[in-house]
Amino acid sequence: MSLNYGMEIVRATEIAALTASRMQGSGNMNTILNHTREALFKTLNRITIDCCIKNDRFAKRTDTYQFPGTVGQGGDNMDVIAMAIEGHNAVSSGRSNSISCAAITPEGGIRHVPNLSMFKMVVGQQANGVIDIQQPPSVNIKRVARALKKYTESITVCIPDHARHYRLINEVQNSGARIKLISEGEVSGCLAAIVGRKVDIFMGYGFTPEGVMTAAAVKCLGGYFEGKIAYENDRDKELARTEGIEDFEKIFKTEDLILTNDVAFAATGITDGKFLEGVDFTSTGAITHSFIARGESKTYRNLETHHFFDYKPVF
Repeated sequence: MSLNYGMEIVRATEIAALTASRMQGSGNMNTILNHTREALFKTLNRITIDCCIKNDRFAKRTDTYQFPGTVGQGGDNMDVIAMAIEGHNAVSSGRSNSISCAAITPEGGIRHVPNLSMFKMVVGQQANGVIDIQQPPSVNIKRVARALKKYTESITVCIPDHARHYRLINEVQNSGARIKLISEGEVSGCLAAIVGRKVDIFMGYGFTPEGVMTAAAVKCLGGYFEGKIAYENDRDKELARTEGIEDFEKIFKTEDLILTNDVAFAATGITDGKFLEGVDFTSTGAITHSFIARGESKTYRNLETHHFFDYKPVF
């Protein structure tokens, strides 16, 4: 990409984070989601690009603000995957680990996937290539421990706190590793594992769009990702076939989901989480904490932005 579009899309994640955080703890989950999605779109729509938003998990939901088919003021043909708010339940109830995030590539750089459940494993650069999603958790934990030159008891595994993870949690406990449970925010948990910030491995079920978003971050930062779609019934398999997936045992890796190194990734914290601090409100505005990474140069930066406004953020 001729421009660092990461600096463009981070403005959208910042505005989305500001919008969501103003309603933190309000209990109005759908209102938070809809207003935040609208804020993200309006900001993305100001960029001089001609782009398609890919893998929107809330597409076609009648109760949710829908992104138009194309975004931008015209310019380079691009693909964008955008999550205005990951963890809208958490924001609604005033809990932690919610972020806004987006990734951008030239047109054709982001694979379209069916909106289904996916089991994921993510590690950082030092453990690149040592995990195997088909191996038991204890084997992968030991492999990562050797790669990181840590005792098994010093390895921290981030797992979403869902009922379906009862067996996984039990297996990790029996391995001797530490566990960090999160109620929401799997992308945030994956990011923490990629950069080795309080987490060494992410394991657990989530959604395929979050898998694509995580793959974009891995493309920028290094590390390793594997994901396997969980098909509940024939309808799920038929949906996968419409996206060109015939091998239902396929292990998706980073290069299967992000088809180019020419990718930029940005995320902004909404509530304090495993990877980013949330929005801090001041007497004159607010402070946001963001993360921007670029695949071409394998560079990233942490960004603290001070916003000044009378009452509402200005889109």
